[in-house]
Amino acid sequence: MKSPLVTIICICYNQAQYVAEALHSVWNLKYPNIQLIIADDASTDRSQEKIHQLVVDKEVELVFNTNNSGHCKTFNKALQLAKGEFVIDFAADDVLMPNSITVGVNRFSVFDNTYGVFFADAELIGSEGAHIENHITARFFNSEVPEGDVYKHVLGTYFINPPTMIFRKTLLDKLGGYNQDLSYEDFDFWVRSSRIANYCYSPVITVKKRIHSESVSIKQYHYNSKMLASTWVVCKTAFKLNKTKQEDRALLKRIAYETKMAMGSFNLLIVAKMTVLFVKVLLKNRS
Repeated sequence: MKSPLVTIICICYNQAQYVAEALHSVWNLKYPNIQLIIADDASTDRSQEKIHQLVVDKEVELVFNTNNSGHCKTFNKALQLAKGEFVIDFAADDVLMPNSITVGVNRFSVFDNTYGVFFADAELIGSEGAHIENHITARFFNSEVPEGDVYKHVLGTYFINPPTMIFRKTLLDKLGGYNQDLSYEDFDFWVRSSRIANYCYSPVITVKKRIHSESVSIKQYHYNSKMLASTWVVCKTAFKLNKTKQEDRALLKRIAYETKMAMGSFNLLIVAKMTVLFVKVLLKNRS
């Protein structure tokens, strides 16, 4: 079977405690054709020192920022060096399962080039690696996990575990990578990519996603949250991309949820902005 080149972009920021396990999981992959790019976003701990020690005699490309730029900008910078047909955005505190790339590439091979994103299930682990629970995608649906056009699904429901995704590089190039004006990447990427590309899925755990006090997801619904501000921007983007009443209903569901979470974390400006957007979507007259 053909083994197309897969580029893994490992992004590290103050993850000295975890980066060795993350990189060893890359080197233990049961896949023969990998390009590894390690991008450190100006860590202030010993991450860069650890990375230099780990990559001795390894074939790897390094991107070390001198100033902290955030995940989106750092990923896009590393993406310029990517040569693979497929790309993985891999955090330096997560762990890849040995079969993760093989599962994804095999699933892509079933479909044509209109399929630009693969996703799978994940195991959630704690800071010390202990099992918390499994993210089983099928639990989010009463029927089969959607594949193909998933646009309305990503608007209304969180069901994709981001570290499990594999991207077709041509899709990333078409989108210009991540939106660098945002404080986080996944929701905006789902919206923009699923509007123009199909998604495919396998019910296999391909990644161990680590949950700890510095995880981005933990900080999403805090007071004065930059992530909530970014979510509002993505909802506005979706409003412009929507084509049907069904998609509008999915967006209304998302806005209602994010408004509730913004209210609970006292992000009152976001509450006001979300409320205005909710009314605009509600009043939109689509045939």
